[in-house]
Amino acid sequence: MQNGKYIRIIDYKSSVKSIDLNEVMAGIQIQLLTYLDAISKKENANPAGTLYFNLIEPIIKSKNKNLSEEELEKQIQDNFKMDGLILGDVEVIKMMDNKLVNGNSNIINAGIDKEKDLVKSKQNILKSDEFKILEKEVEKIIKQISKEILDGKITQNPIYLAKTKTTACNYCKYKSICGFDSKICNNKYNYVPNLKKEEILSKLKM
Repeated sequence: MQNGKYIRIIDYKSSVKSIDLNEVMAGIQIQLLTYLDAISKKENANPAGTLYFNLIEPIIKSKNKNLSEEELEKQIQDNFKMDGLILGDVEVIKMMDNKLVNGNSNIINAGIDKEKDLVKSKQNILKSDEFKILEKEVEKIIKQISKEILDGKITQNPIYLAKTKTTACNYCKYKSICGFDSKICNNKYNYVPNLKKEEILSKLKM
């Protein structure tokens, strides 16, 4: 753990949400990383994480109709567990959940194994240098978006998410005005792949 101040950003949502690095790279999920980068620089602090907190009142479904109060509370806690990108530092994670000794946290999507190390299978855990790489990439994306706005670029280039096989056009109310059709020449989707964290960060480090 580095010395100094640590900062995390929490966004309260009325829907279940997490951060997908594929969407970050496509420039459609850069809000929280932008906030984290800005406040970290202003406060001379280290990034601890960007998290979404689900505000939906949970409906507990169970085949067991005789759940104990402890079991019921555990299921409710699981529904409110914060998800997002988290710094891969055991001490920082313990500061976010001061009751965590080992196993999975009830507060954030992270865990500590019996050897007191992080559960390495988590796709949302990032090293300090990986946070910095992402913050630099997001800064580039913002500059590119700003340039396109100033240049008046309004090309028809809707998002296609490989993960869900859905497009920005699926529920769009303005199809008749836009006239986008992938069968027409030069009408192409902005394809967002479904890569793993390691693949994305490897490309950024090159």
